[in-house]
Amino acid sequence: MGILRKSGHGGGNGQSSSRGGGQPPPYQFPGQSFQNVPPEAAQIAAAMLASVMNLRVANGARDPDVDTCLAHLKLLHAIHNMKEEVGYTDGLFGLWDSRASGTHFLVESENEVKEQPYYSTQEMPLEDRKRYLSRIREKRWALFVARAVDRYEATWNLQFKPTLTEDNSNIPDMYSNFPYTGKPLKWDDWMMPPLDVLMVFHSHMLNPRGFLEDCMRFQASNMWTAGMPWQQVNNLIDLEFNYNVTEPTKVMWNVQMGRAWENSEDSMVKRIGCPCCKQPVDIPWTTCSLPEDSKEAPRPGLTGTGYGDGDLRWKCPSCGVVITKELMTVGKFVEDSMDLIHREIMMPGTILDPKTGTPALNLNLDRRNQEPRTFPNRMIRSIRVRQEIEALLKPGMNPTPTMDTVRKIFEPILADSYALRQINLITRDGTYRISPSTKITIRKMMSHYWENWSPFALNLSGAVMRQGIFVQKMVKIDWLHSPHARDTMQRLLEKYRRFVAIMASYPGQIAVPTLDVDLAWHTHQLCPPAYYRYTMEACRKFIDHDDKIDEGKLSSSFEWTSKIYQQRFGEVYSECTCWYCEAIRASHVSTLNRIFGSNQPDKVNEAFHTSGMANLCPPDNSAHISAHNAVQTNIPTDSRLRRVYEQMRAANQRRIDENYAKAKRRAEKRGRQLPNKETYYDHWGTYYFMYAPFYYPMYMTPGIYGDWDPCHVTAGEGEHANCCKGSCGVNGAAAGSCGGPGGCGGAGGCGGAVVHPTCSAGVSCGGVGSNCGNDGDGGGDGGGDGGGCGGCGGD
Repeated sequence: MGILRKSGHGGGNGQSSSRGGGQPPPYQFPGQSFQNVPPEAAQIAAAMLASVMNLRVANGARDPDVDTCLAHLKLLHAIHNMKEEVGYTDGLFGLWDSRASGTHFLVESENEVKEQPYYSTQEMPLEDRKRYLSRIREKRWALFVARAVDRYEATWNLQFKPTLTEDNSNIPDMYSNFPYTGKPLKWDDWMMPPLDVLMVFHSHMLNPRGFLEDCMRFQASNMWTAGMPWQQVNNLIDLEFNYNVTEPTKVMWNVQMGRAWENSEDSMVKRIGCPCCKQPVDIPWTTCSLPEDSKEAPRPGLTGTGYGDGDLRWKCPSCGVVITKELMTVGKFVEDSMDLIHREIMMPGTILDPKTGTPALNLNLDRRNQEPRTFPNRMIRSIRVRQEIEALLKPGMNPTPTMDTVRKIFEPILADSYALRQINLITRDGTYRISPSTKITIRKMMSHYWENWSPFALNLSGAVMRQGIFVQKMVKIDWLHSPHARDTMQRLLEKYRRFVAIMASYPGQIAVPTLDVDLAWHTHQLCPPAYYRYTMEACRKFIDHDDKIDEGKLSSSFEWTSKIYQQRFGEVYSECTCWYCEAIRASHVSTLNRIFGSNQPDKVNEAFHTSGMANLCPPDNSAHISAHNAVQTNIPTDSRLRRVYEQMRAANQRRIDENYAKAKRRAEKRGRQLPNKETYYDHWGTYYFMYAPFYYPMYMTPGIYGDWDPCHVTAGEGEHANCCKGSCGVNGAAAGSCGGPGGCGGAGGCGGAVVHPTCSAGVSCGGVGSNCGNDGDGGGDGGGDGGGCGGCGGD
């Protein structure tokens, strides 16, 4: 079945066996463009679009093809339309555009977005008004997404409950055979959920290991096997990308879920059980609402203390505890721990093999009590740890516990040889330390609770927000309206095959996709069983698609991927003429080789320009680096690592700038002119950089997101989301969001070039979110799987 078999591994001359030694077809043909279609050609354009929309797609496990990729683009356009409608609906959730005028203005700090009296009685300057309006519109979208995730969670909980126990690990169909078995959900048009819920389902599947673990833990085999219902997506999204369902479908949803079909019509109050006393508590979704033209003082700003706001704080009327996001994560951890203790339900992060991402069957019953993957379960069940966990949410607790409190429960255990021997039933005396693989599972289990109180393996609100960047860029490129849309899809599928071949050949590296490759990759992941089979066959592991990686690591890994692609296939990788991609291509050119006339990268780059291909790849409409998963690493000012991290970021930026200057000089010698850096995307009426992998609109709007900031992670010794001491390969706490969505990636520890006793993701760990270093135990444990855009980390 393998796509990889079709393309082969190619060779240094760039030939591909699937095309008889030829190259992938171009995205457009010379002399033809689909942009700026004149009015008289409207009917032709409409007919062209209609032919593209007449797709032959089917549900079920299948590798991506041209029609499925086009159906995926239809879905992305529909999601983008929904986002635009939400953001620009004045007054939605009590957020009025009129707040961006008059006598108040927005003040932003690291954790707050608040309003203060304006500095003048004059009308607010236009640029300030635009900036404020963009925050209001982003706030509407952030609340909408938080509510969408809640609605998706409700549909999930209605059908599934966590049931997977360690005893099930010896039942093949429930465990080792799970990815290959199960009857798919038979979708029909009337079964389709609202588009906002479908959007969250889409983002959930785009974190493959997390989605597999959730499906296994909840025994949701029909969801895993079904994947995205492409047939219904194609049927229900029209030529203007409206999502059209029948009234009976809406009524069915309303009756089954007790929810309104429209997200905005659902209740503005969220009822939860208090994490401490379990009594019901009603919390408003936002405290940022104001009547139109309100003169209230003080004004609430855009951070808020509601359930969907950036600073949740609500007092339980029964026990008096102040409910916060951090308390909610502890409540989820305690709930899962009690399920383990009383019902033997496996903890998140202890189900899949951390190296391969597969549910390995435990056949050696004699050594079951020493299985590294299930060590966190045994540790939590031990009497000492169990008692401390049970006391976490007792009445009158002071201070209120956080996940840092949980970490401090584990750390003494990991430093105690006697306690470790008891947990693993080791009879010999003497010093005893857990294995590197065991350390990984501890970090992986903990990663499911940092900044995540949902029942899922990752924070889906943040995942949806980051996917929104990819959606926006796909809509901007607008391949669906191209006269060569089908050829474009065929081309990007070929590039995706080559991309997977690179991942298979370099398992210790992070491969970063371009936007075209990422569309094919995402489409494949939306058929989970097919994607699982394919990556296991091609790479001997289930390749993750981790959507958090430090911006600097992403950029350097993209440079590596581009270089390898050019060497292997004799073509440029990123067919884009923006300043950033030109700088990346310039980095492959060696001055020494040019002197001796043997610089193959320079010849490839020049061929790209002289062949006319570059003219078909304008900066604002090309397959740029796919960087929706780039995040910035926050290190506190007083941390010893901050200077090191800032120096590395500055060095990375300096290298890019130098390569851009080099590319500019060479282009000028050959009569070409490179585009400027100062090119921007429009985001709710304000602008952000278009072509670097590390500029996002979310950077401009801190504090407004309900489930933490989606585009930053925290690092630094003793900081939030660090690993437990004793679970890292060095003497200290492993820093940085410990695995991000889905965990620490593959067999990832904290190895590599450790620059300080605290190994910080993005500084000494080779990236945020997963791959912590490379293979080996010297400085730490093995490297991670799923760096880059979920690329392929070390073994």
